[in-house]
Amino acid sequence: MEHDDLVEAVAGELEALAAAVAAGPMSADVPTCPGWTVGDLTRHVGRFCGMWTHVLREGSGRDKAPFPVAPEDDLPEWLADVGQVLLGELRATPPGTGVRTWYPPDQSAGFVARRSAHELAVHRYDAQSARGTCGPIDRALAADGIDEMVGTLVTTSGPTGQATGETMHLHGTDEGVGEAIPAEWLVTFHPDRIEVARTHAKGDLALRGAASDLELLLYGRPILGPVERLGDESVLDVWYREFTF
Repeated sequence: MEHDDLVEAVAGELEALAAAVAAGPMSADVPTCPGWTVGDLTRHVGRFCGMWTHVLREGSGRDKAPFPVAPEDDLPEWLADVGQVLLGELRATPPGTGVRTWYPPDQSAGFVARRSAHELAVHRYDAQSARGTCGPIDRALAADGIDEMVGTLVTTSGPTGQATGETMHLHGTDEGVGEAIPAEWLVTFHPDRIEVARTHAKGDLALRGAASDLELLLYGRPILGPVERLGDESVLDVWYREFTF
């Protein structure tokens, strides 16, 4: 996805997330995040927004505001406010601006926009799960989210050393007509690394479904539509072991 599209995805996910948070009590459990209430989720997302706001302001030379502290009450309004501050910084910061991130290969504001879009999309889904109103992740955003997961996030903790060459093929069945790169990935789990190719190939396990459902499944969330599983389903357990982001 282009940078501007990711920033606008942040705007849309923030709006939907804030609406879900405000739709009921903060004490409600979040089924997709065992042990968390909506209040816990709201504080987590607010801190996420505050951290990246500081990073963007530091990289662009703007004054950093005090880090947002969650109030005892009115968490929905607090989340909406800190989210809008992050959105404003994303819109004001060119994607090539150098900033500090936890991913050494990409120290740019573009990384922050992409990470923010996907974090907020998944947590929007989590908040909606507490209200019984889950909606899918946009197809293009979900496909980019899978690309981030298998190409970036899965590498952050390092391999466990337990993989033995298992392969997993992901096939998004709702990719757009005429896309230059189809929504397909072949993930190979080696003991010392994970390789990813954007290709159509046979894997030990093949997962076929809408991009939103594939992303949700990889994040360990309940899916909204069917995902066809062909082959050795234990490979999905390999993914969950190796993906500890």
